[in-house]
Amino acid sequence: MLALAAGALFAGCAMTDAPKSQARLIETYWKAVELEGKPVEVRAGTREPHMVLRAEKNAVNGFSGCNTFRGAYEVNGNSLRFKNMASTLMALPAGSDTEKNFLSAIKAATTQHIAGETLELRDQDGRIRARFESRYLK
Repeated sequence: MLALAAGALFAGCAMTDAPKSQARLIETYWKAVELEGKPVEVRAGTREPHMVLRAEKNAVNGFSGCNTFRGAYEVNGNSLRFKNMASTLMALPAGSDTEKNFLSAIKAATTQHIAGETLELRDQDGRIRARFESRYLK
């Protein structure tokens, strides 16, 4: 009887997957998960590489694996360019490529693509240079 009642409750309703959320490029905390084709590994006790593109003054800031950085960006549709980038100059730990790959990916980026909660930065040849996942602060 219960199964019949539940079936009657959904009679005439189309069952579809709920739409996935779509993160926004601007004012979103983007955690780096892949840089230059390699997964990002965050060592215990360290911060995760990330960036936030701010609406005000088209500013970008974040953490690239060892140093903080800031600069500006230009966006037009899917086109994305970073410019006037500057960072602190802390010494990199031996064997760490995260910072080098993070900064290389940002420098090479010409377009961006967001699918759901994932941001991809691509170079002029369409090659994915970095993948980020959105995170939301409480």
